[in-house]
Parts: sequence; C-alpha cells; structure tokens
Amino acid sequence: MSRDAVRVLLVAAVVAVLVAVFVRNSRSGGTLEVDQPLVSFAADAAGIDRIEIEQGNDRIDVQRKDGLWVLQSRDGFPAKSESVQEVVRGLDGLRKSQQMTAKPERHGDLGIAWPDPSGTARRVRVFAAGKEKPLADVVIGRTAAAPTGVYARGSDDPQVWRCTGVLNIPAGVTGWLATPVADFPSDQLQRITLEDVTLTRSGTEWNATTSDGQPAASAPRLDTIKNTLPFLLTGFAPDDVRREIPEDASRAGVIEAQAWVDDANSIAIRMWMQDGKVWTRLAPGACGAQHDARIDGGAQRWSGWLFQLPSWRSDYLKPMFEAAAPAAAQPADPALPADAALPATLPAVP
Repeated sequence: MSRDAVRVLLVAAVVAVLVAVFVRNSRSGGTLEVDQPLVSFAADAAGIDRIEIEQGNDRIDVQRKDGLWVLQSRDGFPAKSESVQEVVRGLDGLRKSQQMTAKPERHGDLGIAWPDPSGTARRVRVFAAGKEKPLADVVIGRTAAAPTGVYARGSDDPQVWRCTGVLNIPAGVTGWLATPVADFPSDQLQRITLEDVTLTRSGTEWNATTSDGQPAASAPRLDTIKNTLPFLLTGFAPDDVRREIPEDASRAGVIEAQAWVDDANSIAIRMWMQDGKVWTRLAPGACGAQHDARIDGGAQRWSGWLFQLPSWRSDYLKPMFEAAAPAAAQPADPALPADAALPATLPAVP
C-alpha cells in the first residue's frame, strides 16, 4: 500500500472519530458525559459526626454526641439515625453523568441557585471528627428522571452536574425527629377525663358522660373530643419540638386532659394554640403504687419538651380551642366619653 493511501486512511479514521464525538455531543445537547463520584467519603465515613442542611429559611444541624445523634438545631432533641444514614449513603452514591451549565444565571432553571429564598435548592455539608474542612459541601437542585438522579454542584463551584443515584433528604425537621414520642393506642386506654367530660371505652366505642355522670349530649366540641383525644397518643409523631419556657405555664385557652391506662396511672396532656399551631405537653399524671413502665419511660423523653401537633390533627382540634377561647371584650360605645361614669342612682322607669 502506498504512503498516500495510508495517509488517506489515517485522515478518514480521524474524521470518523470526530464525527462520532460530534454526533454524541449533539444528541446530549452539547454536554460532556462522564462517570465520576460527586463526593467520596471512603475511609472518613466512620468519623462523620455532623450534617448541616439549609433550605429556604430552614436549617437542620444534626450532630453525634456520646454515640447518639441529636438535633442541635432543636436544642439537642434526639434525631433519627436512619435519616442520617440515608443522607450519607445517598450522597456517597451519587455519580456525575453529564456536565451541565456553568453559568450562574442558569442555575435557577435547574433549581440549584444558592442562596435560594424559594426553598428549592438545598445546601448539604458533612463533617468528620478531626477534619477542619467539610467532607462534602454541595448544593442539590431538582430531581432528574430517566435515569433517576439529581442536579448537583459544589457550593463554591458554578459547574452543575447531572448525577445518577437516589438521594432522599427529609423535608423539614419532621423527618429528623426520633419518633414516636409516645405510643399508647386507643385500645390500651381505659378512659379520658377532662374538666367537664369523661370518655370511657367499651370495646372500640367511646362513651361520653358529664361531670354528674349523665350521658353527654352530642355537640361539635364533644364530637371533636371523641374523635381525637382517644387517638392522640397512638404513634404520636410531632411536626416540631421545642424546649419549655416559663411563659408556657400561663398560656391562654389551655385544654387539659388525663389519659388513663388503668385505674391508677394516667398521662397528663396539656394543649394550647399558639400562632395557629397546637403545642402539647406530656407528663406522667396520676401514679399508682405499681407504676406503668411505659409512662415512666415516656417521662424521660417528655421532660422539658413541647411537641407541635401535625397540622392535619390540629385542624380537627380547632372546635375545642374555639370553645375554650375567652370571650372577646365588647367594644366601648364611641358616643360615650372614655371617662364617663354612671350616676349613683338611676331614674325610675315610668
């Protein structure tokens, strides 16, 4: 074969390769296809002791202390270790598959702009003991389909990557709380007492009587009590938690109840509405000579904490709080001077 023929074949081969690359990039929208890990914890995974997640105005700070995971952003309330593992494994499993935009003005299109007041993007930082810098500091954007993945980038790097893998980050604080904080199914309660009503269980039915022992007439408030309070402590998983403060002892419109597990032992329930949310305090109530071990165990989890009821349950309880709310003061008569006083004696009515 002549040298000219060899040159022709080499040129043809190079052209073929260039055409193939061009076609591949054209089909993928001009992006570069890769297969690389987004982050890699490797040998440092066992030393991970903190995860910070920011989204909109929410901030989750989970730390490992004395071998247990706690929500530092909620004054150290116990955290769900399964959520920690899910985030760490999810991040470690993400793999870059396509190079996307590196233009900050395009980040919003993929839900990966940061800061992001809209709350679409999430910034995730993972720390390990003895390391000055985080093992990972990434911004996670919208999810991608076919194949399943997410858009992600380093928090200080404008280059966005389409990543394959599954990353489940609990939304808000609810998915991070170690729950349930109480679990007393309705069929394990004997009765529930309020100031003016007593609910007594008969099989699966709850019957209501007034303070004088008479059957209570049906009313919106009573129907709410019967349909909610017996089930309040079944797998009780709050939407949020906070520490008690002195002002909580004098809240207005408080509803108090006792949930009796037997004739001698009960759980004291104290609820009130604040800023449209129902907050609940749980504590041991009456204690018999033989304590209930479940209540004693719950007391350790409840002491000093308040629990925000899930919004769907709060909606059911609104009639109770409307009935408990103090009557609004009547407006003063504008025609009457503020300092006017009634005469000592009133004229006789003819």
